[in-house]
Amino acid sequence: MNNLTYSKQKSEDVAPRVEEIIRKDLNSSSPLIYSLAESGIQAGALESIAKTAANFIFGGNETVLFRMKFDIATPKPITLEVNVNRQGIGSHVGSITFSAFINKMITAEVALEAPKFFGSSKFTGDATVASKLNGNKNLLKAADKFARVQSDIGGGLKMDRYFRLIPAANGTHIVVITLPRATSMGMSATTDANDFFGIVEMIDAAL
Repeated sequence: MNNLTYSKQKSEDVAPRVEEIIRKDLNSSSPLIYSLAESGIQAGALESIAKTAANFIFGGNETVLFRMKFDIATPKPITLEVNVNRQGIGSHVGSITFSAFINKMITAEVALEAPKFFGSSKFTGDATVASKLNGNKNLLKAADKFARVQSDIGGGLKMDRYFRLIPAANGTHIVVITLPRATSMGMSATTDANDFFGIVEMIDAAL
């Protein structure tokens, strides 16, 4: 069983199990290379988002034990940063930060609304950019589903939505903080990592 909840806390014990799930989610036939950062290590601008991503989770005291960073090259460059949090004497995967860069310029930040009871959330912020994104119903459905705000992992996690397009030099950063999803009645779990590629493609095409 590998449901992203573990009875151990050391990175040498837990990280390979997390990599196993990420590899499966990305349909990779080869082990994925990742870097480890223990809690408290300094990070750069985008990495600091992942470093503080546990702060978006509420309903519990999330203490990050370590972070795993995956730089995926194909089918297009993306980065995954996984927070592994303390859970009693064990641990669980908490927030997961996905990021990608596209060569399309925007002038102001755009964000996806909080989940709605009926229908898909829409993008808000720069009116021109938001209008282009909101014109693609498939994108809205995929983005709404991918940017989860609650999960059954770790006894139950909840967080505010974080799905943003951030202006950058010569392009735009797409950053999503989400949570893992329990499957097989809690016996397994997934990050749905492969879905992020399609979301990035749709955003790129819309802009």
